[in-house]
Amino acid sequence: MGQFARMLPDVGWEVSVLTAKHDAIDHAARSDRTDVIEAWSPMSKLAPRGAPAPRHGLKAFARTGLKALASTLMFPDREVFWVPAAIAAGRRVLASQPHDVVLATHGPASNLIVGHALARISGLPLVVDFRDLWSTLPMPIFPTAAHRRAAHALEGVVVRAAAKIIAVAPRMATEIALTHGRSESDAVSITNGFDPADQQRAIDTRTAEPRPFRLVYTGSVNVHYNLDPFWRAIRALADQGKITPETLRIEFVGNLAASDVRKHGVEAFVETRGYVPHHQVFEALGNADALLLIETRGYYAEYSYVAKLFDYLLTGKPVLALVEKGNTYKVLRDAGVGYAADPSDELEVMRVLEQVFKLKGQAPRSVDVDQEPYRSFNRRHLVARLGGVLDDVTR
Repeated sequence: MGQFARMLPDVGWEVSVLTAKHDAIDHAARSDRTDVIEAWSPMSKLAPRGAPAPRHGLKAFARTGLKALASTLMFPDREVFWVPAAIAAGRRVLASQPHDVVLATHGPASNLIVGHALARISGLPLVVDFRDLWSTLPMPIFPTAAHRRAAHALEGVVVRAAAKIIAVAPRMATEIALTHGRSESDAVSITNGFDPADQQRAIDTRTAEPRPFRLVYTGSVNVHYNLDPFWRAIRALADQGKITPETLRIEFVGNLAASDVRKHGVEAFVETRGYVPHHQVFEALGNADALLLIETRGYYAEYSYVAKLFDYLLTGKPVLALVEKGNTYKVLRDAGVGYAADPSDELEVMRVLEQVFKLKGQAPRSVDVDQEPYRSFNRRHLVARLGGVLDDVTR
């Protein structure tokens, strides 16, 4: 949504962005056309965003315990301590110049509290935007059933107060509206997408042979992702002599936990580095033969899209997609770049891996960002849709 904010002036909307004061690498919303207001948040220092999330060993056990304790004590989430400073900063901004609408984007859920409060204080219409489900998210994100019920009640207050509901996929928009007694016509889907200007960064920079096949993953390794079948497939191919560290390199740009790799004995194949600013992601993608994508089973397939999908599409390169046959799968299929395997089926992952390895050196497909399936995810068109929603609620 930071990038949406940066582009909204193109469709006639000036933007004030209220966010936490943190050391995020990529201030996507910053431009000479947006005002970015940062409010104090203690958790930005105590729990920095994007830290690796180990799932094995003592560190994983300790992290799970601390996270459970924090989620039990802090409601609706760990950013709740940001809320007072954010409301105070928001009131100052609203008093300093006229505004027309308040847009609150989830997550974190604390944003919904801030947006709802500022809309009530100012009398402005409220638009709520969900990049993920919250109270009905089909994953164990709440420590108790009571926490989920409280989240459902709070979400209902905000959704019923909203002039319009936006969500990242059609089914999500419909479910949120109907869950809280709103009409389907009150909800609209505006997906994530790509900035068409990034196409000039999506350049193939592979060097001449001989070189290893390079498989690249960029972004967060979500705690709900299960990469174990993938690592077991790599281990099996190595044991069969079909791959070596000299013929295959797997690069993770983001927050992969080293313990996950060591557990399967495949660290010789893997290179890791931390997050980089968004424009530098394309340097890693440019050097890749294929790109790795994974999603949480049973959720994205129905309700959403994996966000990194859209940068991947701009490259025109093959995508090894550990996904179910849902939203993300259909986009990759229509673009002609998807090589999909059930993320839980180790044998199928091995088969598709070997299929993708044979594509080494293949020229990228041509990408026309104003033709389908790309046009539906071109942020220039998505921002125009968002501007239209804001126009409607302020009439």
